[in-house]
Amino acid sequence: MDVLGVDTMQAVDRRLTLGRLLSGLSENERALIIRRYFLCHTQVRIARDLGTSQVQVSRMEKKALQHMRDMTDQ
Repeated sequence: MDVLGVDTMQAVDRRLTLGRLLSGLSENERALIIRRYFLCHTQVRIARDLGTSQVQVSRMEKKALQHMRDMTDQ
């Protein structure tokens, strides 16, 4: 397989893995991760929109990311 094919397969694999991990999160966790990493929202902006503190958003993000890590170990 050529380099382009290998890169394409790796990209597809990453997208499938990410989709599986996101689907394993709660709706709130998934929304938080999408806003932080795909929409590039800051924790402050998310906190303001949710009516909570940046610290709470940080904790929620940490928990969601750990949940995703745990799912990769299974």
